[in-house]
Amino acid sequence: MDRQMITGVLVVAVLLTGSRWISHLSVGSLYIGDALVCAAFLRAAYSRLRSPKRAGRTYGPGIMVGLLLLMTAFRLLAVQGDVRMAARDAAPFAYAAIAYLSASAYQRASDHGRERTVRLLYGGLLLHFAWVAVVTWLPEFAATLPQVGETRLLEIRSDFDAALLGVLAGMSILRTKRGRVWLHATVAIAALVPALALRNRAGILACCACVLVAVVLRLGRNGRINFRAVLVAATVALCLTAVLPMTPAGQRLLATNGGTTASREVVDGAVGTKRARFIAWSRSMAYTLDDPVRASIGVGFGTDFLQLSNGDLPLGRGVGLRAPHNYLVTVVARLGFVGLTIVGSLLTALLAVVIRILRRGSPDELTSLCVLLVISIIIVAVLGVVLESPFGAAPFFWASGILLAGDRSRRARLRQAPEQKTPPTAERMTANTSLRHGDIGEAEGCPAKHLRRRQWAIP
Repeated sequence: MDRQMITGVLVVAVLLTGSRWISHLSVGSLYIGDALVCAAFLRAAYSRLRSPKRAGRTYGPGIMVGLLLLMTAFRLLAVQGDVRMAARDAAPFAYAAIAYLSASAYQRASDHGRERTVRLLYGGLLLHFAWVAVVTWLPEFAATLPQVGETRLLEIRSDFDAALLGVLAGMSILRTKRGRVWLHATVAIAALVPALALRNRAGILACCACVLVAVVLRLGRNGRINFRAVLVAATVALCLTAVLPMTPAGQRLLATNGGTTASREVVDGAVGTKRARFIAWSRSMAYTLDDPVRASIGVGFGTDFLQLSNGDLPLGRGVGLRAPHNYLVTVVARLGFVGLTIVGSLLTALLAVVIRILRRGSPDELTSLCVLLVISIIIVAVLGVVLESPFGAAPFFWASGILLAGDRSRRARLRQAPEQKTPPTAERMTANTSLRHGDIGEAEGCPAKHLRRRQWAIP
């Protein structure tokens, strides 16, 4: 039995377990994420050389991923300043290459290999929940831990960590149909508790989205979403709406526009953060559009466009921030509208695949996990610096490769299915027609009435 897991799963499992702080572990200038990605590519190349070529075609993640990698390489070749800083800016875009590893391995993997992949990732999400819960309720303990690069050991990144807690809750909801209902229901509820306490708006939106998607996938039957799934999802949405105002994260979310009963401090913080980000986005876009070349292909990598545009002033200059808390604005600034067209097309294709999966309902566990990862990371990336970092980019593109390749493979099978249906031969049609009229058989010593009784048994 083939027990091989999906290539690149170790990278994703490590980053999902430790989130931001573990991505800062390094040996010299080589970070753990980079080392694991290089090892995954080397292992994939070695396996392809050792393994015989299997029958059947495998599909890649699509042309948009390839165009994004080509655009990234093109802008890297034009770097003239600090090469190390340019490589750091380009790394999250280059992580899109992991989509090719996951896409190919997903189609070649056995059911047992996919099951082991899900088991490893689910275990990583459980470990992530464990340390986030400890740090959330024991902040004094976290403050005593040593530094890891630019962050601290077990330091919480509230938006991404809340999103991952939502993925764990969603996976636990989906697992209730496999038995141990109370165990998985308890895990789902327990995962939501620290997520609601993290006071992050994007994180709680991603968390709620994962819960709703999981409910729809859990109740979908016979390849479609039934009325029961819609009704239960609406009920869950109403319950979340009723519970959110009583939680720290919900109060901050409702305080975004100032209309809430939360404390003045919470309202000022939420409104001030929103205003600061809008200013940073508008200044970054204005700086990019001021020059036709920058508007077309961006500033590239290595250039601190946020500082040059003074977009970092409202966010806090001097803290090392190089992105304006919006992935699409970052893409426009770094790669221009050419890059935005590529990334926008990729995200649109991904969301279309997710919608098709939701309409069909009841996918396998690995596909469900990838759907939850993609949805949660997209939400927090629009309001934070997540896809500009390896800890968000690697899981996102890994899951995207599986979804895109799986959808392309399924559509190819559907196109080939009608072609495989060949019309019956003339002899077969003649025999069937003769049997229906009872004009053969008696010559062979078989009464026609018996043949008429058995005529529908003949293919």
